Amino acid sequence: MKATIVFGVISILGACAARGGIEIPVTTAHSNARDAVTYAVHYADVQRLLDQKCTSCHTGADAARGLRLDSWQALIAGSDHGEAVIPFDAARSLMVELATKLVGGPHPTEVGVSPSNNGEVGGEPLSDPEIALLSEWIDEGAPSETGEIPFASAQTLVYAANQSEALISVIDMETNQVVRTVDLQQYGLPANASPHHIAVESDGSFWYVSAITANQILKFDRNNELVARTDFVRPGLLALDPDGENLYAGRSMAAVSPPQAIGVIRRSDMTVEEVGVFLPRPHALAVRPGTGTVFLASLAVNQIASFFPEDEAVELDELAGDRQHTMVGFAVSPDGRRMVGTTQLTGSVFVFDLDATSQTTPIDTVAIDAAPWHPVFTPDGRWVYVGTNVGNTVAVIDVESRTLAKVIAGDGLAQPHGAAVSPDGRFVYVSSRNLELSENDRRGHMYTPRYDLGDNARAGTVVVIDTRSQEIVKIIEIEGYGSGLGAAAPN
Repeated sequence: MKATIVFGVISILGACAARGGIEIPVTTAHSNARDAVTYAVHYADVQRLLDQKCTSCHTGADAARGLRLDSWQALIAGSDHGEAVIPFDAARSLMVELATKLVGGPHPTEVGVSPSNNGEVGGEPLSDPEIALLSEWIDEGAPSETGEIPFASAQTLVYAANQSEALISVIDMETNQVVRTVDLQQYGLPANASPHHIAVESDGSFWYVSAITANQILKFDRNNELVARTDFVRPGLLALDPDGENLYAGRSMAAVSPPQAIGVIRRSDMTVEEVGVFLPRPHALAVRPGTGTVFLASLAVNQIASFFPEDEAVELDELAGDRQHTMVGFAVSPDGRRMVGTTQLTGSVFVFDLDATSQTTPIDTVAIDAAPWHPVFTPDGRWVYVGTNVGNTVAVIDVESRTLAKVIAGDGLAQPHGAAVSPDGRFVYVSSRNLELSENDRRGHMYTPRYDLGDNARAGTVVVIDTRSQEIVKIIEIEGYGSGLGAAAPN
C-alpha cells in the first residue's frame, strides 16, 4: 500500500509588496480555514528574471547541465542531477547557492571570469534585488502562476537525517529529488541535536526521528509539523510495530554506557516506558510483523534479546563466535519469515529463520565487505541491500540462496549508513556520511560535491539504486552527514 503524503502550505512570507501581490486560491488538505493565499511575488516576475539572465543557456533539448528554466514546470523538475529549488527553503536551494556562494564567482558570470562555467555562455550575475526576489518566491513555496505548490501531494517519500545539521531532507521517490527540508532548530532543538534514525507510519500519516544529543524522540505529521516529543537518553534506532501501537527505541552507538533498556513508546500520546533487556549497549532493533516480537542485539557482547510486549518477557540468547561481532542492524522481511543482522567487526550478515524453534540462532552467514550497517529488504523479501560503512559499497544478498549476489560500487558511496526501499521495490536508497577521516583508513574515500560552495565539502549523499539493473542511477546531494533513512514500509 502506498503512503499518501499531503504537504500543506507551511508559511506565507510577506504581504503585497511594491511589485504587487495577488490572491490565488489554493486547495490543500489543510487549507480549509483559508480560501485564498496572498503571495508577495508573482511567478511572472521570476520567469521574466530567468528569461533575462538564464534561458540563453538553460532552454531546449540541449539545456546546460540538463536544466531548463523556460517554464515553471521545467524549473521544478530540476536537472538530471537533482532539484534546482527546494520549496520553502531558499537558503538551501541550488539556484540561490550558485548565485551567492559559488567559489570562483557567482553563476552566471561574465565569460572568462571563472572556470566554473563548464562551457556555459556566461552573463551578468544576479543583482542583490534579483536574488532577493528569487529567494522570497522560493520561501513562499515556489508557487506557479495559478498558486500550485510543488510536490504538495507527493505520495512516496523517503526522509533522510542530516546528523551534523539538525535537519531532515525529504525526498520524493517519483522524481528522486529533495522537495522539502525540516529544520529541527525551528522547533527549539540545538544545532547539535544529531537526528539519527527515522521511522514512518505505513500510511504516511506520521514520522518519527531520534535526536541523539537532544535526548528526544520527535513525532511529525504528514505536513512536517511537530506534534509531540518525548525524552529518551541517547536514542538510536527506531522500529514500529505495524500491527500495534508501539514505537521502540534503542540506544545510539555514540552512547558509551547507556541504560540496559529500550524505550516502549505509545505512539498515540508518545508516553514512554523503559523496559530492561539486560543487554549492554542495545542497538540493533526490529519488530516481527504479525507477532509483535521485538528483536535487539548488543554492540558490546554477542547476545540477542527477544522482547514479548504482551507480558514484557525478555529472552536472552548467545550468538556464536570466537570474537566480538558488534551487531549494528536488523531487518525483518515483509512476510515476517526471515530476519538479517549485520556485524560491524566480523563483516558478516547473519540470516535467521523466524519460523524456526530457535529464532535467534542464525541459519546461515553471508560474508561481505567491511562493516555492513543498516540492511533493508525488498518488498518481495527476495533481496537485502546493505551499505558497508568501511568498504564504501552496497552488498546485494539473495535471501533465497543466502549468497552475496553483487557488490555495488560507485561515486556517491562514502561511508554508507542508512537504507530504505520504495514501496514498489523499484528503487533502494542508501545514505552516506561523507566524513573526513584518515587517509590511511579505507573510510578516507570521500565524495566531492558537484559545486564548490565553500562550506559543502562534507555534504552527505543518498544514492538511488535501480533494483532491476542493480546499479546506481542517481546521486542526491543532501546536507552534512547523511545518516538514517525512513520510508513507509511496504504492506
